[in-house]
Amino acid sequence: MTLDEIAFELELAGLSREQQVKLLSFCKVHGFDAKVLDKKLQLMGYEPIFSIYDDE
Repeated sequence: MTLDEIAFELELAGLSREQQVKLLSFCKVHGFDAKVLDKKLQLMGYEPIFSIYDDE
């Protein structure tokens, strides 16, 4: 996913701009990892949105 796509999904999920910037900065440094981002979202009190279609 591109950073624009990630930002769009985070905005749809209802994250504040500050939270979006924090997660986008993480993606810039570490790259996109759906499971890691979903874990961070869960710790922030949100539902997972990136790996919901992954098979475990």
